[in-house]
Amino acid sequence: MLDFLTDKFKDAIRNLNGNLLYEVRIRANKPTLVNYGGKYCLLGPFGIAGSASGALRACYADIEEIIYRASEFSVYSVTEQLRQGFLTGSGGERIGLSGIFVYERGDSFTVKEVTSLNVRVPHEVRGCSLPVYKACFSGGLSSVLILSAPGCGKTTILRDLARQISETGPINILIDDERNEISAAYRDFSLDVGAYSDIIRYSYKREALACAVRAMRPDLIVTDELAGEELAEVARCIRAGVYVVASAHARDIASASQIPFLGQAIQEKLFDYYVVLAAGKIGEIEGIYDRELCAC
Repeated sequence: MLDFLTDKFKDAIRNLNGNLLYEVRIRANKPTLVNYGGKYCLLGPFGIAGSASGALRACYADIEEIIYRASEFSVYSVTEQLRQGFLTGSGGERIGLSGIFVYERGDSFTVKEVTSLNVRVPHEVRGCSLPVYKACFSGGLSSVLILSAPGCGKTTILRDLARQISETGPINILIDDERNEISAAYRDFSLDVGAYSDIIRYSYKREALACAVRAMRPDLIVTDELAGEELAEVARCIRAGVYVVASAHARDIASASQIPFLGQAIQEKLFDYYVVLAAGKIGEIEGIYDRELCAC
């Protein structure tokens, strides 16, 4: 994990408890921050720093080297990821990029002169999805939408939920892993998403979901971070008899209702259950609601 970081950052992180490390935010010529145990702290050469003056700072060469390492020394091989403003590390780490976005014929082409990196560290927390599983799947398969603000543990819960469902017996689960975060699969390494899961990686959701239903015949699809243009394909899957477990960014049910595509899903009662994670708390479930928005 985090093997693509330059030595000074890796040496500092070795002094931290990896189970509590959720993000590393590296900005050129600015103090480095880590999300450690749910709080943002300064990262110094020997772990948590007490002041900005004692924090590690990256130069532009550090950032370029991290990107080069994360792309396995071939930036051209990750062009499609760069178009979307991120890279995925070999351990499933999502590396968000800030810099100058270059456009070609109206579409994002790449990011250059990167000034900031946000490295999100995946975690396998076995059993974290058990409350969701008991509330939503004890009677069989269902379609579930997990809602939360960014960084509250949606992907970790999706990963564990796929494993939990898989353990109930033979069932065909298709994981649409657009950024390779759910499974964090890389060569011989993969986080546990269950024995009966098939994984599509690095494909846009609309294409992946359409192909998956025709070619893989899943009973259940698991996917992360729905956007507005993807809802129609998700709706087609559900109406075709395939259950879908997905996540989306919204603080709560009221906020989701104000987001056009989520409001449409709620109004049409597309999902059987809605799971809301507590804001500002990683992995804590605030409420579970049925399709009528009644608390379970």
